[in-house]
Amino acid sequence: HRTTMKYACVAIALLSGASAFTVPSTPASSAVKQQCPSRLSPLFMGRAAAVRAATKGKTDAKKAKTNGYYGKKIIMAVKQGGSPDPVANRQLGEVIKAAKANSVPTDN
Repeated sequence: HRTTMKYACVAIALLSGASAFTVPSTPASSAVKQQCPSRLSPLFMGRAAAVRAATKGKTDAKKAKTNGYYGKKIIMAVKQGGSPDPVANRQLGEVIKAAKANSVPTDN
């Protein structure tokens, strides 16, 4: 019974001109959506890309927060110590060492 319903949904979709990658907007598409609502939806094809994008967004936000934190600390250490040289400014040298330990890039 399920397989015949599946083939019926596919047949209706093909007759109405629908594609697996587009959501049809014709009046016949409402009948297709009512009979098999999840078979033609582009969201039904998988969420791998959305999950990857969400994970990347979280890690990028965390890195940006860490980079900004150490950037501000370096600026404060230079202003307080008076020297941009980490050898002469001990506080700056410690902050740079901590930033390297947390994988902050040198251009930040």
